Amino acid sequence: MFKMTKEDILMKRILTGLLVGITICAIQSVMSADADGKIKLLIFSGANNHSWKTTTPFLKDLYEGSGKFSVDITDDVPGINPEEFRKYDAIVCNYTSYPKIEGQRWPAATEKAFLDFIAAGKGFVLFHAASTAWNDWPEFCHLIGLSWQKDKATGKNISGHGAQHSFAINIVDKNHPVTQGMRDFQHIKDELYHRQLLHPGAHVLATTFSDKTMNGSGTNEPMVVVTECGKGRVMNCAMGHDPKPMAGTGFRALMLRGTEWAATGKVTIPVPDDWPVLGSAQAEELKKVEPPRESKKHK
Repeated sequence: MFKMTKEDILMKRILTGLLVGITICAIQSVMSADADGKIKLLIFSGANNHSWKTTTPFLKDLYEGSGKFSVDITDDVPGINPEEFRKYDAIVCNYTSYPKIEGQRWPAATEKAFLDFIAAGKGFVLFHAASTAWNDWPEFCHLIGLSWQKDKATGKNISGHGAQHSFAINIVDKNHPVTQGMRDFQHIKDELYHRQLLHPGAHVLATTFSDKTMNGSGTNEPMVVVTECGKGRVMNCAMGHDPKPMAGTGFRALMLRGTEWAATGKVTIPVPDDWPVLGSAQAEELKKVEPPRESKKHK
């Protein structure tokens, strides 16, 4: 029978102590990361042809005000350390380098880390002008489901928008976790993007009619789409030109519920009671907030 020496006993005690210490540290690390139970978000910001200096603070207040999320912001998206991704449950994109939408890609290692982050079960949410980001990165364009189009021969935009106005949002999938319980609603005056490229695999949750009298396309345009990447989830919302339309009940609900879904696969945030159902007095008032106006055109 093997007899342990004093040195063996001492070494066993040291190793046991080390293992216990490592285990305690690991438990404490997990507890500290999840102690508040909040979904951890990173907002991409710092560049946008829209007013990111007002829309990013609006987003932070929206998310943190719900009590469901904690928010960090990076204004250095091009130089981000890919190790940062793993700290978060989801990334929300309020970033684009438009009009320079080509030649702005990340290093290959960062692109891979970003896609791996989502595929591992995390979330990505973007809205409005963020659909113009990384337009020459095919995997990203496919990931977001709905992307800005330019004519490669001429460099001119295929996608665009007409005059800002209030428009009706039609919920076409009433069973998806993000839109379940939502009825068709009136959205406050906003830019209505048209002729964006809908990619294979994108699932449309909501549409709107782009009226030619407002210099639109004359067709139904996707407004909210979702995609999946491995175990992860993505939501792309075409609305949200500035804080005024972002303050609309529908936009706020879509962003909150969509971000919770992207991060966790579930939705617990309720649809607001003050929903601007089409035809309601509230919906009619939204049409009167301001007359339609021309936006600064994308060139």
